[in-house]
Amino acid sequence: MIDVYRYYSDETVKETIYGFLKNRWIGIEGSNRKWVRWINNKPLTISSPEDIPLLLNRFKYISPRSFYGTIEIFKKLENKEDVMDNYEKNVLKATPFIDIDIINEEDVDKSWKHVVRVGIIIRDWLYDQGVRKSFYFLWSGAGMHFRINENCFNKSIQEHHPLDIAFAVTEYILEKLKPQLLEAVKLSNYSIKIENLVAMKRVFTAPLSLHRRLDKVAVPLEPGQLEEFSIEWANPSNPRYSIDAWKNYVVGECDNLAYKALNTVGKAVKRTLLEARAAKIGIESGKQLKQPVQTQVSSKTGPGRFPVMALLQAARYYVLYKDVDRAKSFGLNRAIFYAWAKYYGPSKRPFSKASHHRIYGAKISEPTKWEEVAGEKVQISPRKLYVMGGVEQRPEDFDRYVARRFEEAGIPFEEAWRKALEYVKKFPRTILLDPRLFYKEVYEPVRDQFIDKIIKRRYEKKTTGLDKWIRINNREEE
Repeated sequence: MIDVYRYYSDETVKETIYGFLKNRWIGIEGSNRKWVRWINNKPLTISSPEDIPLLLNRFKYISPRSFYGTIEIFKKLENKEDVMDNYEKNVLKATPFIDIDIINEEDVDKSWKHVVRVGIIIRDWLYDQGVRKSFYFLWSGAGMHFRINENCFNKSIQEHHPLDIAFAVTEYILEKLKPQLLEAVKLSNYSIKIENLVAMKRVFTAPLSLHRRLDKVAVPLEPGQLEEFSIEWANPSNPRYSIDAWKNYVVGECDNLAYKALNTVGKAVKRTLLEARAAKIGIESGKQLKQPVQTQVSSKTGPGRFPVMALLQAARYYVLYKDVDRAKSFGLNRAIFYAWAKYYGPSKRPFSKASHHRIYGAKISEPTKWEEVAGEKVQISPRKLYVMGGVEQRPEDFDRYVARRFEEAGIPFEEAWRKALEYVKKFPRTILLDPRLFYKEVYEPVRDQFIDKIIKRRYEKKTTGLDKWIRINNREEE
């Protein structure tokens, strides 16, 4: 077990993390997915390398471990309005990035080479486009980020919002490389996923930060190092990396790429490489999928439809049955089901075990039975948790795939949970017990405007956990 405080006392580590996180809104993740993103009701920031041990001590109650920063660099970060109401005008630059992730962290040893292969595909294509100096890779411990240095945009950033550029460039690369990337996903036996996660206030790992769970270091790599890279480089006792990889850029080198991307993709806030996402939730990856791209930068953007669906389904279950663990399991289970049904359709192909191997939960071999819950037939495991395609959705999976998305979007999850319960409780049981009415009357009206329509008030730092809050709420109701 690594000594976290000793690790972050290293001068190179402190200087690197500070240099990268300066002028970004930072986040610190601790044990059990606890997050801190606010301090004294202001966005959490860092002003010197020596802030790192101070922050570790200040937030020791969450057992801090990993440092993150927003993809945006802000002009100022002095109060809430700088990242809320004044967000659009306050963004100075934004970092395009692609997430190449190993779905199950237990598969790192056998899947990491597939991740590197994807990185090589992206690198070689950029070389062909004349972009050679302004990007780098970051091995996080269980996957890799491809990132373009935000300083390489010159004329394009004077004419377009930085987030539009970051999103369009990322999406453009994925679209151009779609056949090769889908083949790489297939060759990995669908053990990896490739995503465009560019969105407002999205956070990603700082170079040389520790992984949130594994005893690994996020090591920055220059493009030419991919062929020689090995996962042993991320060993915290003897990490190997390029100290300046994340700093390299040539002013204006990516302008042509930006213009091509903006003309092709248009302005948008959130999309993903749908075929790669399809592979992880059981949709035929070759199917052509479309989504609108003309979504303007807006303060209304939330964590995304999938987490909102999972949250509201969990709140629905809890209001009806008062069991938080099963509520989390049910919420994630239903979100997966509706995502699959939307993009493929239950009438066309059954949701099979093979199509959902070890995704969003843990594969189980025990026999399951069917149970009717809130008007829906759902498989249930011997542990009374819900199952989709031979995979059990556990409370910790909900925390990873749902709660964390709210935290990354700058919304304390306990606040989102409380507001979701308040919202769901307004509806009669007849609606909550009818899946169709719940979708149309409860979920659909707020799915794209969760912040504006549900999160009414500004956020304050909370120290109580979700389960503790629920217990307190139960006592108040009684």
